Amino acid sequence: MYTFAIVALLGLATVKLVDVLCDHVSSLRPVRSILTFVIAIGAVWALDFSMFESWGATVRNNELGMVITGACVAGFTVAWRAAFAYLTHDRAEVDETLGGHTTLKRAA
Repeated sequence: MYTFAIVALLGLATVKLVDVLCDHVSSLRPVRSILTFVIAIGAVWALDFSMFESWGATVRNNELGMVITGACVAGFTVAWRAAFAYLTHDRAEVDETLGGHTTLKRAA
């Protein structure tokens, strides 16, 4: 249970750090998704944290376990953005995952 909480809260930290960086450095906005993955994997790598070790699952390559944990942390950012959009009824301006969707146009 603690492992899930750690991954979820690392996702929250990643969301807010990416938001702050993109607000202050406008040239990072087009690469928001890549920046999210880099920060998430970097945070997991810096903490030397693998959810597989916490669960007692055997992984041949510990580094690959950390990369997959970082991808899971990056995946949690979508859930955090959805929760923020629901609670505030306001979506981020340049949110790629929850951005505005248009209806299909009839071609024929």
